[in-house]
Amino acid sequence: MSEALELVERMVDALNEHVIEGQEEFWSEDMVWHGPAGIGTKQGLKDFQENHQRPFLHAFPDKLADDQIRFGTGQWVAAAGTQRATHKGDWLGIPASGAQVEVRYMDIWRAHDGRLVENWVLIDILGFLEQLGYDVGSVLRFIGSKPPSFFEESDPLDREDQV
Repeated sequence: MSEALELVERMVDALNEHVIEGQEEFWSEDMVWHGPAGIGTKQGLKDFQENHQRPFLHAFPDKLADDQIRFGTGQWVAAAGTQRATHKGDWLGIPASGAQVEVRYMDIWRAHDGRLVENWVLIDILGFLEQLGYDVGSVLRFIGSKPPSFFEESDPLDREDQV
């Protein structure tokens, strides 16, 4: 097993134990986490911890990641799997539902000098919404029917006359 693959395995095990403090063992302080739209890129370990890990664990305190595929070569490791959890807190503005969900993801990591320095992440946010009962097709049609400026001005939910 490659050094990078072993590093990712230990890091995922720690995340499954909900370890946030102590991630310095796995990540470079100046790491970059390239998250999906709606979450965005996090510059540095502290930004990642405060603006992704903590909010995610608040929303899904019992989450457990299961990499169904994981492989690596050299400095690269890739994985795909599901996180099973209960939606107990707000996430991305979506109120807690109490629903049991499976959130699909894909990760690609790059390691350098024994630490993870970059991570590209795809999270199936639309699949998550469907599990909560949202009609994703209708949501996308609504979004597509409005100009981007509609969503930039103020909270569109406060502007029923424009909906």
